[in-house]
Amino acid sequence: MEYQPIKSGFLVRLFRDEKLTETLLAFIKKRKIQGGSISGIGAIEKVTIGYFDRNEKQYQRREFNDIYEVVSYIGNISYVRDEPLIHAHIILGDREFCSYAGHFFEGTVAVTMEVFITVADDMIFREKDDDLQLNLLRLKSQIKSG
Repeated sequence: MEYQPIKSGFLVRLFRDEKLTETLLAFIKKRKIQGGSISGIGAIEKVTIGYFDRNEKQYQRREFNDIYEVVSYIGNISYVRDEPLIHAHIILGDREFCSYAGHFFEGTVAVTMEVFITVADDMIFREKDDDLQLNLLRLKSQIKSG
């Protein structure tokens, strides 16, 4: 991996055979990034994505083992207790120009990944939602609907 600081954060390039989530989380810890947004493009393989089943309160996971174009990788960086978490979604394109999309768990860089990390000024936290059993954003202000 290599990176370059930019005005709003970092531009990161991951190399072939690096695990995307694992490598980015190590970078976030090392640079002490408190929170922010993340987006990228590239090519990836050995990918696991998911769809959250609200009734079952768990992700239905699917593995994709070919090489895929990353059409879009987008998400945010926050913390659950003292550990950083990347909540990201991905759109994959295959050689037949078919697309697959979902919650991104992990994948291995097949060619390269080019990722922008925009750094937030404040810590961003998540906490467990008892109803959904998910770690959801905990924000400072709330607008009541209705």
